[in-house]
Amino acid sequence: MTSELLRFKNTGTNLITDHKETKTSFLKVFFMCLVIFESDGLITKLVGFDTVIGAWLFAFSMICFLFLSLLRLAKDKNFCEIKSFYYPLVAFTVFFIVSFISGNFIFVKPMKDWLPSLYVFAPIFVFYFLYFFKYTSKEVIWSFIWVAILISLLLITDRISNLSFLDEYQRRSAFFALDVRRIVLLKNEVIFGFVAVMSLLIIGNRSKKENQALLLIAGLLFLVQAFVMESRMGFLAMGVATITLMCIKGLTKKVFRLYVVGLIAVVFVFPIVFAKQIESLGNMSMHDSESNISIRFETVEHFYHTYIESEGFGIGSMSSNGQINNILNSEEHNNIVDAGAYSSLFQFGPLGLLIWILFTYQCLKTYLMYFKKNEKTDPHSASVFAFLMSFTLSLLPISFFTASWCIAIGGVLLYFMWLFRTEMMNS
Repeated sequence: MTSELLRFKNTGTNLITDHKETKTSFLKVFFMCLVIFESDGLITKLVGFDTVIGAWLFAFSMICFLFLSLLRLAKDKNFCEIKSFYYPLVAFTVFFIVSFISGNFIFVKPMKDWLPSLYVFAPIFVFYFLYFFKYTSKEVIWSFIWVAILISLLLITDRISNLSFLDEYQRRSAFFALDVRRIVLLKNEVIFGFVAVMSLLIIGNRSKKENQALLLIAGLLFLVQAFVMESRMGFLAMGVATITLMCIKGLTKKVFRLYVVGLIAVVFVFPIVFAKQIESLGNMSMHDSESNISIRFETVEHFYHTYIESEGFGIGSMSSNGQINNILNSEEHNNIVDAGAYSSLFQFGPLGLLIWILFTYQCLKTYLMYFKKNEKTDPHSASVFAFLMSFTLSLLPISFFTASWCIAIGGVLLYFMWLFRTEMMNS
């Protein structure tokens, strides 16, 4: 790293050594779990609080941590990587500028119809929550693992006895031939937890009993994803992430055994266990209006034409209840978040596309560099690399850095990048 990226002189503390020797704070893991839960409004719905007000309060709290972190940075006596520290703030500034110009000069509307809507992007500031409390990579990873386990158990409970506070998370079955209750709750977070568990299993050096426990947890998370959330994109992400983990680890006895188990599962087990799902997928047409796969591509086409109306500048953000030039919400079945990473271009123009490409590339490069620097033994950098890679290589790539529905994870991914860069500078 170049010297201009440094902010303060190190007083002798080696952060990478301290980070690895610091014990995991279970209290910090607990609070991070609460933050993840509320990023999808789960706690708000559980206590019966107004969901919109709850989302506003969550966004406001993350903005508060932005300012608290800036104050803390001024007193930080250790070396820290400065450029990526400001990435979340730079992204939010782009969202504001594009929305300001669009709302005032392109799709002209009152300020009340676009400015308040920017709160949906404030969860990217979870980065500063993590920085303020100095979370370690282990604490963040285990927070996602616990969230994934608890959400899975919650959804299993809901399948046995419907929980009314989860009704808002109910979606139409992805495999529409199956008449089942489908709850989609913190889907990407559960996938993140699955990838983290697989990383501990593949990369980590653990006992046989620990590996067996990790396999059971991974199986639980996968089955909930398959039979409750029913996300085809989730299946793909889990598979790609697992293969990515095995590839970056290299061919060891453990990896070879996992390859064999995976091959047996694909050839013999999956066709039996997922027979109904496979049959439903076979009956789906890409042009079938009942298939949400086709809806995604229709959404891309729809917002492409709207983007052209902005003369390539970007649509910007606007409130769903806005009455004037409500371009983003003009058709109920077309939601810009379903356009995947393409939405980064459509909504925020070339700058939005640059954010997605640059942040994704910088994150992946940093994660892999850190993993190799640690002699391919660090499961945490491996897990975030595999997770982000899996969604980047998806049939419809996802931008965690510009899409409102998953931008909280984007803030976490940026924190990992900043943390690993800082540690490598001090090693």
